[in-house]
Order: sequence, then structure tokens, then C-alpha cells
Amino acid sequence: METYCFIGSDKNAGKTTALNHIYDSLCRQDCPPVLCLTGIGINGERVDNFDGSAKPEIRLRAGSHFLTHARHLEDHNGQYRTLQVFGEPQFHGPYVFGCCLSDFAVLLEGPNSRQELLLAKAAMATVVGDGILLLDGSIDRQFLADPAISDRLYFAVLFSDSRVQQQRAAALLRALQLPTGPEQVCRQIAGLKSPATKSLLLGPGGEVCYLGTAMPFADSDLRAACRDLGKEAGWLYLGGALTRSLADFFRPLASITLLLDNFTLYQCQAGDGRAETPFMGTLYLLHPVHLKAIFIRAEAPFDQALLPRDVPVFNLFQRQDDLLGAE
Repeated sequence: METYCFIGSDKNAGKTTALNHIYDSLCRQDCPPVLCLTGIGINGERVDNFDGSAKPEIRLRAGSHFLTHARHLEDHNGQYRTLQVFGEPQFHGPYVFGCCLSDFAVLLEGPNSRQELLLAKAAMATVVGDGILLLDGSIDRQFLADPAISDRLYFAVLFSDSRVQQQRAAALLRALQLPTGPEQVCRQIAGLKSPATKSLLLGPGGEVCYLGTAMPFADSDLRAACRDLGKEAGWLYLGGALTRSLADFFRPLASITLLLDNFTLYQCQAGDGRAETPFMGTLYLLHPVHLKAIFIRAEAPFDQALLPRDVPVFNLFQRQDDLLGAE
């Protein structure tokens, strides 16, 4: 089962609109794949707590599979067949995994944690098989793009006249375009790290100078080990977020090259409207970004140079045929 997640730069960037577009396209294929849809969210609210606008629903089609919280199915008796219910103690549910018997609109609210989502995916894969799971994301759940969860991602970006949103959009688009590290370095780090590893510092000869399991931004021993390295060249793998405070620490340590596990860990954008210089040190990724397409919502002019090359870019909020960078 392939998983495509939909994440974005901001609230109302168009993640669910993008999912609806891709879902409809897949359903219209001559031989449509077996499809499953779910989402992730804190409240599963029908009205956005951020600006009071109605949250877009997804209209499921007969034959599609889905996973959502049971409370969103109270008005849909007879329209679906229950395949499995996920509940306590593994889930903060109950979440219903079902198959649509007819078309109906529903709010998708799946598990909120990484572990819950991985457990649910394993169960759904036994039914969906070689089909596709579409995962509706959330602004505070960028971990959905982690390669352990999603195989490919769609990214929705909001270009507005807000300085904060401009900074966030630019930073996330930069993160999406970070290159993977040298093959030899990536292979060595992949062989040394474990699932618990949050940081791994290699010296100039490839020797392990430090291995940490604490979140990097709070790991004082990691900072001490980086200082001890002095001006010697080194590689630092981060399995936790590169925050603003951590980025500030590394600015003067130009001899240390950072290797992030995946692009979702790039979290050092300003994001508060101030004019600090963004982190411009050399960054690489252990896991490459598998980006399917970009969906833009342009409420203000923007620099198209920010957009990645060779990736389809759609503007669903203007004309359906408004397509940038795609055949």
C-alpha cells in the first residue's frame, strides 16, 4: 500500500482541496486503484478554530475505503460497511475503518500520533493491498511526511501578504529542495544509528565523537561535543528538529556539516515576522524528499523562484488549467 500525504505551509493553504483533486483524478482512471482515505487532526472540528471558516469535507465514493472517528459517521448508517474498529488501549479512538456502500461526504479524522497511525496502516494494508492511502494532513503534523509513514507527498503552500506566512512558506519550500548527503556518509550513519538515535557526530576521520538519544535542541552534551571538535571537519546527523536556537548555535561552527534525517526536521524558520537572517549553513538530508506536486494558494504576489524545478505546480484556486512547471 502506497501512502500519499498532503501537508502544507499554513492553515487554509489548501491541503484538503488538493486531496479532493487527486482523489477525483484517481477515481476517474480507467482502472482506478483501490483507494483508502483518512486524516489527522486534534479536534476533528467542522469549523476551523483558527478563523471560523467551514472546514472542507471530502465526498467519499462507493467502493472507497476510509478511516475516521466514529462520531463523524453517526448520520451515515447504511452507507458503509465496518471492517475494523480501532480503540483503547492502543488508540484514543474509536476509529472506524470501513468501505463505502454509496457516495457520502464526511469529515476525516484519523489517529493523531505516529504510533497510532503506523498501527492503523499495518491493519489497513491487509485489506487495501497494493492500493493507495491518501492522508489528509495538518499544519502541526508535518511528521506525516516522514518516510516511515508516507511514500510520497503533496505540498500546499499559501502565499499571502503576511510576513510571518511569507517566511514560513519560503523556509518550507527551501527544506523541500534540500539535497541528500554523500552516499558514503549516509551509508555510514544509517549503519550506526538506531531508532532511538537523535544525534550522531562524526569526526574528520569518520570516527564517532558523540551519539545522543535526547532531543538535540535540549542536549547540552551534544553542544559540548560540537565545541570540542573545534575547527576540525565533522558531520552531524540530527534525528530531531533543527530549531531556531540550535541553528543559532551552529552558525559559527562552519566546519560541522548537518545531515537531517528528513526535511520535516527543518524547523528554524523565523516565523514571527522579524528580520533575522535565516539559517544558511550547509544542510543535507539522509532521506530524500519524494515530492509529487505543489499546490499553491496565491493571495499576494510571490517569487516563483522559490518553487522547486521539475515538480508539477498547480493553482487550484484560480483556473483549473492554471498549471506552472508541468506538462
